[in-house]
Amino acid sequence: MKRVITVIAAFVLVALITVSAQAESKGEQLFAQKCAACHVVNGKGGKLGPELTGIAIRMGGKDLQEKLENPKKSNPKSFMPSFKTLPKADMDALLDYLKTLK
Repeated sequence: MKRVITVIAAFVLVALITVSAQAESKGEQLFAQKCAACHVVNGKGGKLGPELTGIAIRMGGKDLQEKLENPKKSNPKSFMPSFKTLPKADMDALLDYLKTLK
């Protein structure tokens, strides 16, 4: 019985780690699709927008979301499109990825 519980606990742990990795990769994939053409992260990406390496140190989650939803609020001349219509799951994944950029 003890062995069965250990196996189940190990399975649950692996499943949680896998789900966590998938969530991170989803946000990273969205960044690559929607942001990397203009923004540099860790030396890779476009140069039209500001570099985002370390953005999580400079901005909190709420500020990041506001910037994604209404980029012209802080900079009326911004070329960045609004991501307000991004599905909630995608917005959450993208924000989670941006929060890792420290």
